[in-house]
Amino acid sequence: MTIKLSNYPKGNIIYKNTYPDNFESINDIDEAFITLDDNDVKCQLKEMWFKGIHIGIIEIHPNQEANFCFESSQQHIGFLFCLSGAINYYHQQDNLLSLAKNEQDFNAGGVNSIKFNITEKTRCLYIQFTEDYFEQVTGGELGHDIKTDIQKSISPEIGLILQQIIYPKHEGRVKRLFLEARIFELIIAYFNQKQEKQTRVLKKEDIEKILLAKQLVEHDLQRPNSLMELSRKAGINDYKLKRGFKELTGHTVFGYLYKIRMEKAHYFLSKEKKTVNEVAFLVGYKNAQHFITAFKKQYSILPGSLNKS
Repeated sequence: MTIKLSNYPKGNIIYKNTYPDNFESINDIDEAFITLDDNDVKCQLKEMWFKGIHIGIIEIHPNQEANFCFESSQQHIGFLFCLSGAINYYHQQDNLLSLAKNEQDFNAGGVNSIKFNITEKTRCLYIQFTEDYFEQVTGGELGHDIKTDIQKSISPEIGLILQQIIYPKHEGRVKRLFLEARIFELIIAYFNQKQEKQTRVLKKEDIEKILLAKQLVEHDLQRPNSLMELSRKAGINDYKLKRGFKELTGHTVFGYLYKIRMEKAHYFLSKEKKTVNEVAFLVGYKNAQHFITAFKKQYSILPGSLNKS
């Protein structure tokens, strides 16, 4: 079995590893820790695996918006937990989802690739089960309904289980038994939530219109559209736009506008060394003092300190 992480769409491999079939091992548990650092992205990956289960704890810190592809040579079942930051991702065709901090996606489907987008420092926990293992553990409870996504906030109880998985206080065989027990608790949580309301899946045509609205927000920083203007230009009603925009980006329309303004401002100040007044104008603030206040709230520093460093 092979797992690899690459940038998308270029396909340059960031990390690749080959494991025994079904993650079998002569050891009680196998582990690896990798740190990657290049001009575009910093990445830390901790892996643990044993029969039927692969646990990946990944922290990605991109210098700018970045796209990645996670691939496994075998279809599997994945439980994804966003611990910090935000992640937008596809794990099935035309099924674009978004997780913010402390949100989860229990996906009991035949997954072998996930394309995802990161715009900020993000930390995730991904638990991969082989389909044989999952069906064996659940006694075939999966049935034919194996493409159900359950996405919601991480409860305090599940949050505690995740912390115990990330920082297990045992070694050897006891560590494996401890981790497997915690994972059984997650599987139970999955079945408890299976009957609850499913995450709304956006239609392909709505996704295209919302992505157009996203582009309009990014390109109209100085004269941003109102929500009604944006929905009219994108060809989608304002209710769908509000709901879908949050689902795709993890932000409201105007929350995303604020985020992009601050990121652009940081770039203009730190890389191009523009003045504070220039940057305030370029990112759409008529009043420079309002810009200074917003920037300090976002980055905890005065904007003028960046263009002088």
